[in-house]
Amino acid sequence: MATASVNVKRVSASDLRDSLKDYLKAAKDNRVVLIENRRQAAKYLVDKDFLDNLLEERESILATLEILFDRDLTNRLMRLSKTIDRDFATRRLLTTADVFGK
Repeated sequence: MATASVNVKRVSASDLRDSLKDYLKAAKDNRVVLIENRRQAAKYLVDKDFLDNLLEERESILATLEILFDRDLTNRLMRLSKTIDRDFATRRLLTTADVFGK
């Protein structure tokens, strides 16, 4: 998922209490509600699917960074990537059906 810019709507805790249903509807997709309160730290109200996608993307990025941090593995993958086009063109790559049967 390519993360789009996040649209933040600011609201006071009092306004949130008065119009909770409206703000729950407003927190959709990449639109989040920032709840500000004088007595507590600010909180975000976000759409569950939006947050789930962000967390998945974060895990994917962390996995990629872990691979890139391993220099030996990264170099090996880069060497393999240089041959894949040639292997594909000469039909040296196997399909899943070739390996596991139908």
